[in-house]
Amino acid sequence: MFFAVLAVAGQIERNCIREKTLEGQVIAASKGNHGGRPKVIDDDMLTFAVALKDKGVPVPEIAKKLTIKAGKNAGKSPSVASLYRALAEAEATAADDGLPLRPKPARIRRPEDLLTPEEIDLRERLQSQPHPNIETRQTRPRPAPIP
Repeated sequence: MFFAVLAVAGQIERNCIREKTLEGQVIAASKGNHGGRPKVIDDDMLTFAVALKDKGVPVPEIAKKLTIKAGKNAGKSPSVASLYRALAEAEATAADDGLPLRPKPARIRRPEDLLTPEEIDLRERLQSQPHPNIETRQTRPRPAPIP
């Protein structure tokens, strides 16, 4: 009985600590502090690195030309791996800018639905093309049955 009371008291204390922590995180986020380690490569460095990469400069040489501005490694060059990662993220972000956030839903047709003129043209073009494997397909001899 005594241990059950202590367990309940511990659980209540843990819930209070959790609520205070979440409240503190919400307040910090409203002030613009989202926690975590700051990024090594800022936007200016990334813009410079992308420009050099577009000119054909190898990434290890680009990393040597950059200097970290803040943090425990201030004054040093970022690692090549960090630069590759930042460049890949920038490429992915640039590639995603033109894409819709959600894919277009598929259109389901019934057999009695009529095709649009564009769909009829596409169907005719596809049906007039030769099958890619017809010329290269070879018939293999079937193995003899096992007696």
